[in-house]
Amino acid sequence: MKNFSKSILAIALLFPLQGFSQSNVTPKDSTAVKENAGEIKDAISLLNASSASEPRAVPIGLPAAYTVVRQDGLPVTYFWDPNATNLHWRQDGSLQSTRTMPMSMTAIYEGEIGVGVDSYTRLGTQQFKGNAKYATNTLGKHSFNVGLSGGLGKKTTFSLNAYNNMDPGNVMLQFTRFADRVQFYTGTLTHQYDDKGSAFSVFYKYTDMHDLSSTVSQAPFFWVGDGSIKEFDDFVIGKDNYGNNDGVITYQDIRTGKMVTANYNDLAHNHSHEVKFMLDHKFDPRTTLFLRAKASFAKRNTLADNTQNILVEQTRDYYDGSGSYTGRVQRRLAQIGDGNIEDYMLVARLNKKTDRHDWNVAVFDYLEHVDYGTSSVQYDHEVKANPLRLRFNGNQFFNFNASGQFAKGWENKAGAFLFDTWKVHPFVKLSYGARLEYFNLNVDYSKDARFAGFYLGGPTKDGNGTVSLTGDRLHGFNYSVSFIPTINFTKNFGFDGEINYITMYRHIQGFYGANAPLSKTRPHTLARAGLFFNHRLFNVVSSFTYSYRKGDSGRITVPSENPNESSVMVPYHQAIRTIGWKTDLMLTPFKGFSLNVIFTLQDPKLAMYKFSAFGKDYDFAGKQMTNLSKILLDINPRYSYKGFNIWMSARYSSKKYANVGNSIVFDGRWETFAGASYKISKYATFTANVVNFLNTTGPAGNVPGSALITDGSQFAGSLIAGSYIRPFQMEFGLNINF
Repeated sequence: MKNFSKSILAIALLFPLQGFSQSNVTPKDSTAVKENAGEIKDAISLLNASSASEPRAVPIGLPAAYTVVRQDGLPVTYFWDPNATNLHWRQDGSLQSTRTMPMSMTAIYEGEIGVGVDSYTRLGTQQFKGNAKYATNTLGKHSFNVGLSGGLGKKTTFSLNAYNNMDPGNVMLQFTRFADRVQFYTGTLTHQYDDKGSAFSVFYKYTDMHDLSSTVSQAPFFWVGDGSIKEFDDFVIGKDNYGNNDGVITYQDIRTGKMVTANYNDLAHNHSHEVKFMLDHKFDPRTTLFLRAKASFAKRNTLADNTQNILVEQTRDYYDGSGSYTGRVQRRLAQIGDGNIEDYMLVARLNKKTDRHDWNVAVFDYLEHVDYGTSSVQYDHEVKANPLRLRFNGNQFFNFNASGQFAKGWENKAGAFLFDTWKVHPFVKLSYGARLEYFNLNVDYSKDARFAGFYLGGPTKDGNGTVSLTGDRLHGFNYSVSFIPTINFTKNFGFDGEINYITMYRHIQGFYGANAPLSKTRPHTLARAGLFFNHRLFNVVSSFTYSYRKGDSGRITVPSENPNESSVMVPYHQAIRTIGWKTDLMLTPFKGFSLNVIFTLQDPKLAMYKFSAFGKDYDFAGKQMTNLSKILLDINPRYSYKGFNIWMSARYSSKKYANVGNSIVFDGRWETFAGASYKISKYATFTANVVNFLNTTGPAGNVPGSALITDGSQFAGSLIAGSYIRPFQMEFGLNINF
């Protein structure tokens, strides 16, 4: 199997290296640009209240680490940590279409559980075409997109696209203009080489990104104790800065041990190169071979600067010696990551359509090389807007690399999958699939305990040795199976269900800390069973779901209740079980209007959650999952009339717990979006969108530093700090096609 994997990669490198269309969810001919080029399918489901640069994860009762995003049939990245999706993919003008991908297809095509995002590149046409888009918002964002496509001969076409985003975010940073500064440049060449429509495309993309979004996403507030919060003094959540005001930090490089003083803007600078090759060979109108190969090379730099616990009132000296401060003190943990990541991917898929079947059979090989380390440091600052740093025991920065991480190695998965939709009977349809992959991981990481002053090659914590790297390996088979029956009892009424079972080995990121993953694999079961009814005026599906995943493990940094005691990074082990009920109603009462309402009732529980810190064992089994609500309500109306279109998306989430002990709870809230567009002419369209039109303010995610708080009543009225949803903002845009 190892030789098989290497041979496939060797074949991949023979090609100039692009995309992959799925016949059952995408346009038939991925090399032909449709008249509705650029159309965004299921766009509402991609809206994210916490981030403007990544799609929203569709809730299935699991912690939403990320959403699987594919472009042209290959995943945008091998794995999201540390190779983030938003470095390689944005919803820019280079995309032909974007839509959601069902859980069963995500499980078989990519070996992951969850609803994914499928996107396809805008390729060239013989007719010269162009498009341009400018957008701005009320917070000072400016984004530009320009695309051109046309013919270079009788059967050869090209497309070019340039996207620039200059977004200051919702908080004014003192040390740089933009929290998200992005440049994407994309080009394709397509050649049709026979009369059947067979074609191949060559694709290149360069990206450049400064991502400082995590440095502006926290705010202080009082937790009242009943789920509500109260603003702190005159601090305005979502507008006032609560981060490093000069963008300067000193840290100890985890690789060399050298002390480095740098600027946040430089530490958050990323860039990548990507080349792809895409071949669609048509044997006949119903049989097509899709061959895709990709290589990407990323220089990955990350900067996470998160709040921890707020210390009691005390007197401290300012960092610059300008005087002293008396008041509460905010402790923070900054993690500075850097490294190089290489992804190589190859898929060959044969699609065969018959009167009753839609067969997809594929072989694939994915390989990733990772060399990535994270240096950590802590610092304190005032609890106020635009805070100044404070000295702790005479130092601006302290506790270097007590939460340091490092791993270097490669992982490979090679195998095959099959997916078919079988029309057994006019009233019976079965979709089913299976995926088998051989997983192989080799990694070098440090088993030495982390402590202040830790770095590779330095002394160990006890001083009797040297911090060194240890080799480790994981290998074995992952597999996925999906079965999706649809049975009509009458023409309009029937049964709809699915069952997915998938096993996943741990990725390299599981070795960042001093402990190997506590579980090597993560088996996951997800099942759904329900009824549907279709009518001329409405469609409704109501189903029960069950999800169980075990084998999750990772690391959390736990601050001590003693301000003179350093935080510790400890491993945890968890399993998650969820049962739920979802009803999806689509109303179409008259022409041009639709209303989609989705009601979800779920009970996401920790079947296991254990860790040890400061000499005590903690077990939170039976607690509700953090940051997941039991009740969700989505309301999505849309109306179109001639050249006018208006839409809204509102999601209500009931109360959420902010820590694993379920001692801190946040009230339910609405996440709201709305938009409108008007086609001025066949060449120009005006758009207007609103984020958080109810101007809801509130926390989002967990509260850092609250893992050990087991009695919420003692915490009521306390001042805490955490992330929050994006504040009210309006965006206006002009799209031009020529």
